[in-house]
Amino acid sequence: MTHDEYEHRKRRLEEELRAGIALLETAFRHQLRALELVWAATGGDEVEIPPPVVALPVARKPLPAAPSLPAPPVTPPQPARRGAWELFDDVVTALPEIPDVFDRNDVCRAIGYEPDRGSLYRTFQELIGEGAIAVERRGTGKLPTRYKKTGASTTPAAV
Repeated sequence: MTHDEYEHRKRRLEEELRAGIALLETAFRHQLRALELVWAATGGDEVEIPPPVVALPVARKPLPAAPSLPAPPVTPPQPARRGAWELFDDVVTALPEIPDVFDRNDVCRAIGYEPDRGSLYRTFQELIGEGAIAVERRGTGKLPTRYKKTGASTTPAAV
């Protein structure tokens, strides 16, 4: 940093200090006037209400524009709530379209949406209980559980 840069920054800090003090004094005058108005409205002792505060312009250089912040990420809309057994019926309908050995990603592509993980897990457990699918390999870490079709037929549940 050069001496000129130092002096420039020092002057700028002093200007910002003066501007900040002026803002604080103006805010104080506004608060004091509001307090006196409330006091007078509640029947308090005679009080002299000052005229409305007029902010005095502060001579200062415009500050450089702040860097723009990135837009907040857009949250995807919540999926519509599905009826009882609708996910189960969708998975059973999609079973013929998916490979013999599959994972949850294959099922999601086949049904056209990504259901709640817990709901899909319960659906798989129901299908395992009915004998329609079996666990080929348990998932670990980032590897999903792989299932295999057993050939047993399932019929969509009646609503």
